[in-house]
Amino acid sequence: MKKNCNEPEPGLSRFKKIMLVMRLTLFLLIIAVFSTNAATYGQNSKLDLNMQNMQIRDILGQIEDQSEYTFMYDNNQIDVLKKVSLDVKSSSIETVLEELFKGSGVTYKIINRHIMLYPKDENAGASQQQKTITGKVADSSGAPLPGVTVVVKGTTNGTITDTDGKYSLPNVASDAVLVFSFVGMRSQEISVAGKTSVYVRMDEESIGIEEVVAVGYGTQKKANLTGAVSMATSERLENRPIVAAGQGLQGVIPNLNISIRNGDPTESADYNIRGFESINGGSPLILVDGVPMDLESINPNDIKSVSVLKDASAAAIYGARAAFGVVLVETKQGAKGKVNVTFSTEQSLAKPICLLDIITNPYDYVTLRNQASIRTSGQPAYDDDYAEGTRKWVENPTEENAWGVVNGVLRFYGNNNFRDRIITDFSPQEKYDMTVSGASDKASYFVSFGYLNKDGYLKMSDKNEKFKRYNVLMKADFKINNWLSLDEKIVFNAQMSDKPNADNYDLNSIVRITPIQMIEFPDLDYYLEPGDHDKYAQYIGMYTDGTILPYLNSGRKTYTTNDTWLTQGITITPLKGLKFRGDFSYNTYHKDYQMVVSKVDVISSSDLTAKGMVTNGETSNDFIENQANYNQYYVFNTYGEYTFDKFSDHYLKAMVGFNQEWGRNTYINAKAQSLLTPSVTDLNATIGTQYTKGGKSHVAIRGVFYRLNYSYKDKYLLETNGRYDGTSRFPKDSRFGFFPSLSLGWRMSNEPFMEGTKNWLDNLKIRASYGELGNQLLSDFYPYITTMGSGLSNYIMSAGQTPYVSASGLVSPSLTWEKVATQNIGLDVALFGQRLDISADAYIRDTKDMLMNVEYPDILGTDAPRENAADLQTKGWELSVTWHDKIGQDWQYRLNLALADNTSEITKYENPTGALSEYYVGQKIGDIWGYVTQGIFQTDEEVASAADQSQLGSGWLPGDIHYADLNDDEKITAGSNTLADPGDRKIIGNSTARYSFGINPELKYKNWSLNIFFQGLFRDYLPGNGSWNTFYPFNIEAAEKYFLTETWNEDNRDAYFAAPHLASHDKKNVQPQSRYVQNAAYIRLKNLTLNYNLPQMWINKVGLNKAQIYFSGMNLCEYTKMHKPLDPESTYTVAQEYFLQRIFTLGVKVTF
Repeated sequence: MKKNCNEPEPGLSRFKKIMLVMRLTLFLLIIAVFSTNAATYGQNSKLDLNMQNMQIRDILGQIEDQSEYTFMYDNNQIDVLKKVSLDVKSSSIETVLEELFKGSGVTYKIINRHIMLYPKDENAGASQQQKTITGKVADSSGAPLPGVTVVVKGTTNGTITDTDGKYSLPNVASDAVLVFSFVGMRSQEISVAGKTSVYVRMDEESIGIEEVVAVGYGTQKKANLTGAVSMATSERLENRPIVAAGQGLQGVIPNLNISIRNGDPTESADYNIRGFESINGGSPLILVDGVPMDLESINPNDIKSVSVLKDASAAAIYGARAAFGVVLVETKQGAKGKVNVTFSTEQSLAKPICLLDIITNPYDYVTLRNQASIRTSGQPAYDDDYAEGTRKWVENPTEENAWGVVNGVLRFYGNNNFRDRIITDFSPQEKYDMTVSGASDKASYFVSFGYLNKDGYLKMSDKNEKFKRYNVLMKADFKINNWLSLDEKIVFNAQMSDKPNADNYDLNSIVRITPIQMIEFPDLDYYLEPGDHDKYAQYIGMYTDGTILPYLNSGRKTYTTNDTWLTQGITITPLKGLKFRGDFSYNTYHKDYQMVVSKVDVISSSDLTAKGMVTNGETSNDFIENQANYNQYYVFNTYGEYTFDKFSDHYLKAMVGFNQEWGRNTYINAKAQSLLTPSVTDLNATIGTQYTKGGKSHVAIRGVFYRLNYSYKDKYLLETNGRYDGTSRFPKDSRFGFFPSLSLGWRMSNEPFMEGTKNWLDNLKIRASYGELGNQLLSDFYPYITTMGSGLSNYIMSAGQTPYVSASGLVSPSLTWEKVATQNIGLDVALFGQRLDISADAYIRDTKDMLMNVEYPDILGTDAPRENAADLQTKGWELSVTWHDKIGQDWQYRLNLALADNTSEITKYENPTGALSEYYVGQKIGDIWGYVTQGIFQTDEEVASAADQSQLGSGWLPGDIHYADLNDDEKITAGSNTLADPGDRKIIGNSTARYSFGINPELKYKNWSLNIFFQGLFRDYLPGNGSWNTFYPFNIEAAEKYFLTETWNEDNRDAYFAAPHLASHDKKNVQPQSRYVQNAAYIRLKNLTLNYNLPQMWINKVGLNKAQIYFSGMNLCEYTKMHKPLDPESTYTVAQEYFLQRIFTLGVKVTF
């Protein structure tokens, strides 16, 4: 069979079509933007304003809403909190400003669409010598800053920086002071004495209580929030060698708990908000720009901000999907100014954090293994020849001493160095990103392209794991006129994974290989007798069975995913304060999976006299399997919002909306056995049995929602949310539910009796909320429909099989939502000019009517239906503290602290026998049951006088574990495994993460910045004792070096572990027990980034606006009391998986 070289690879044709559409769309977006830029703005706008007893700040805001002007002023010079009244109709901007500032000593200057406000000073600079000052303004990173107001202090003489950040200001007195101001930046005053050119670098100013935070279907000022909402900006994700957003958000937001199983880029992080959700699982709702999307598949560099809605009052507007919180992700968009093109690259090397420190001395291994084997079974694992052979090789490690033949069986006495032979020291990772963005008064656009390439840890590069990700984001916003705006977005995320296919392929295979295991057939002078070399020459170099090495050539396991989102939005503002918003999104998801297992030849026996030394090992049953997933999803959102703020003391904002989402999932799977040839991996190129299967599912959700905000005098705040939600996962009669919430806030700092604190207290707010939500995230799409089984059954009286269909089970007629009620109380404090910001919350979350299995009499004849019959309560608190300040002109520093805690307890559960194998009332989630270790037996007398431990094992000797007899019945047992009779077991720890924290200090000095981030938590952890798991000595075939030093013997009576015994065969010394409960608390340096911004005078010469180079390290070090090789962050398994890793990165970012 010949393969057409011109035929596109599977999935490639579709990829090319998508890329063609994206290129055409990008071209049309840019044409539209530049066409819009050509539009001119009319200076004849007429304004209607009727505002009584309002702050000047609010009136200026209304002018900005009705026009395209923006105001710039210095808070220290202009009193914008002063209350005035203004009534004008169809008036020009000049008339409005003259009336507004009449008799106030404030004047103005209009430059294009910017209006600068100044205090009047008619005589300033009149007698001074005049000159022209030129210069440039940049942000803290050195990038040009357009739109900065540059004013001669005390005058109306001023200008605005251009798109390159440059300015020229004539008629400046020789001893004048220039004031530089920009929204979101700290104003600066610089004397021009003796200068004709002034270069300024402006620093970002914490927006604090005026900060705008994303909430459900809108935004709110942080000062007005009454729910529990936390936010992180893009700064927490930038310049870090993270593969996905979860790695960058870990520990950043209190009680946003992110668990990362291992370092595999194909493994998604697990997101949790505020602790254990339900005995049936659950997760927060994650929305990217308003649509449900896999956060781990998008490019972290495209993220602008992440808001976490934690309590029911904040999340109720999303109804049934938001029972356990909401994560709102907003992607970046274009900013006003000239076109910005940014290119960045990161080149990284990753190194495993925890590697097994294997015994490589073969004589030490044989001796130690024999001790364990004799103690366990009475027989050595290796005979005297092996012991002598390994001793001779250690003393003289030659090829001749490495091999021997005993009774026709080939033996290896040396060290195969398997770990270092298969695992590389460093794994490469590379990232490339490019963005094109810009905006005018009428349009904005943002286009991003991202590429990630990451290799695994196999030393053979052509056999290594390979992972690639491609990201494209294209956004555009168009302001058609004063009442109509359109926005479009295209998102394309693709992933490609290519791994070895072998069933035993994981890094856990390392623990199965002893140092004396033969890896490949040797080239010896002779084998059984001189002259037989040619007889065995055919086997030389062939891999032996039992390791991963031969199976790296038996095929691959690959998949490709293409995830595309198309969104069209429209915003209509027909009247002042009234807005209508609607958007429709379409998602198509394709995944093509293939696994090929082709036959390979392996040496299956080391017996040189045996026939058939060569077999196909684990590949005797070769096959090819393909699966195609095709999913479609639709999202429609629309809402109307009205803001009523005409009265100075009252503020009212109401919103009502509708949401409809529906999806269709399809998969087809085919498998065929017996490949014609490994070189043609196609289902048609097989001659064996073929199998096919497939499936379809549908899901839909529909909801009507509302939100009402009311504020009185900016002191008393009220918000109510609600949603009437329906889901296709329940019967028609139980499909809909109403989920309301109410929250209140009191800004105590605005009370008259707090007037004396104004010089140091910026904000003091108390919040309280209550809300109820539903949980519809159950195990499948159709839990209310009974399912019939089908298959093939053997004939009763003869050979062969016949198809059958079995009776369906039962479903509860009352099956409905799990209900989640949350109570929250919070405190927000801002102090010392908002340099110190504190936010604290405490909450109680009750999860009620959880589905559980119930018991019916056996006469029922089938499994009992699941019913809503269990309750759970979670209690917790969280604290966020930020301090930032500046020392002189060159030094800045910031410190962020996030701290949180939670515990969960079962409050209702039908467990009539009190079985410990099920949940029970009063159970703390994460409780660890086990025996209490009294110590290690030191003498025969101690063994004889101890309680009877025969139910746990036999042959107890000095060096074995001595368990405590808790119930004083003179024997160690598990009792009846119930609460009433747990035997000699008790709760010995709890695996729930407690007191999780993140500490983020940041320091800036001129062009340098240093960002450090520590993350950690407290918890207990008991390693599992299953065979092939690491930690317990001799629970694996290989042996770690601590087996030599930390196991009991006559000279090491204070050892941590019992005397050597084969734990893989006898579990008596590794029963769940208090001795081996690990203190899994840790603190880890998750990130350290040192950044340098190249001086503007250098980069301007090569046409750049900004250039930076940085070094970043991830997971650089940690402190923990856990025993190696355990990693405190990865407690999902004791097996060695894809390693968690330390990553060292060199990055470069340039902006044109």
